[in-house]
Amino acid sequence: MSDNPRQELADLTRSVRRSLERERAAGLGELLVSAASRARGTGASAATGERGRAIGEPAEASTTVEVLTSASDEPGDDLEASGRSLFEEATEALPSFHPPLHPWGIEARAAIAKAAEPLLAAIAEEVKVCEKCALAKLRTLAVPGVGSAKSGIVFVGEGPGADEDRLGEPFVGRAGQLLDRIILAMDEAKLIPGVPLNRGTVFIGNIVHCRPPENRVPLPHEVEMSSPYLLRQIDAIKPRIICCLGKTAAELLLGMKGALGGMRGKVYRFHGAKLIVTYHPAACLRNPGYKRPVWEDMQLLAREYQAD
Repeated sequence: MSDNPRQELADLTRSVRRSLERERAAGLGELLVSAASRARGTGASAATGERGRAIGEPAEASTTVEVLTSASDEPGDDLEASGRSLFEEATEALPSFHPPLHPWGIEARAAIAKAAEPLLAAIAEEVKVCEKCALAKLRTLAVPGVGSAKSGIVFVGEGPGADEDRLGEPFVGRAGQLLDRIILAMDEAKLIPGVPLNRGTVFIGNIVHCRPPENRVPLPHEVEMSSPYLLRQIDAIKPRIICCLGKTAAELLLGMKGALGGMRGKVYRFHGAKLIVTYHPAACLRNPGYKRPVWEDMQLLAREYQAD
C-alpha cells in the first residue's frame, strides 16, 4: 500500500480510464457502428438517407461526440464524479431541413401497403434461404419479419431467440407476448385515433434474421450481412415512425453509439420516417421498472406519429 493513498487512488483512476479508452478503441460498439455504416451502403435497393438526428437540435451539433472526463491529479470530489461516469456521449442533431414524413391517411397508407405486400413477401423468401454468414448453419428457421405497412409503424429488435428460431416468426416468446400486449394497450387507449394497432397492421422485424448462439449480441459481420434485408423492408413499408427496441437496433439505424437511456426521449429522422428508441421487451421482463418508461415512449410515438 502506498504512503499516499490519495495519489494511489488518482493513479488507479487514470489506469481505469486508459483501460476504457483501449476497450473503446477495439470494442463491439465501435465495430457495430462501422458495420452499420457499411450495411446502409450495401444493396442498390436499400433506402438511402442521412444519419438519424434528434429533432430540434442545430445542424452544427451533427457530429457524434464522446467526451472522456478527466481524472484530477489530486482526487477529491472530482474523483467521485469520474467514478460515476468516465465518459459522456452527445447525440446527433437533425438538420434544419429534411424531407416530409411519409403519409398516414387511410387511403395513402392503404396504397403503400398494397405496393409493399409483394416486396415484403419477396424479401421474406430471400431471408429464408440466406446463407451469407455463419448464423445460417446454426439456425432452425430464418425469421424474416411479420406484419404489414398498413399503419406505417415499424418495431425493430435485435435478433431471434429460441422460440423465434423454432417458429420462424419474430417476437413470439415471452418478450414478444409483452410486445403484443403493449401494442394492444395502445389500440385500446386509442393513442392514434382511427388507426387500428395489432400484429397485422404494424411491422415487426430484427436487424439479424437468424438466432445468434445463446442469444448473444450479433457480431458486426452478421449485422453487415443481414441488416440490408431490414433496410429494404423499411424502404418498402415507408413507415411513418420506427421504434427501436433496445440499444443494438438503435445503434444500427442511428449509426452512432450511445447509452440507451440517453437515446430515449428524443425523436430522430430515418429515411422519411421519425424514429424513437425504447427498452427491449426482454429488458422489461428482467426489470419491471422499465415498463413505465416504455409506456411513456409509446405515448411519444403516438404523438409524433400524428404530428408533422
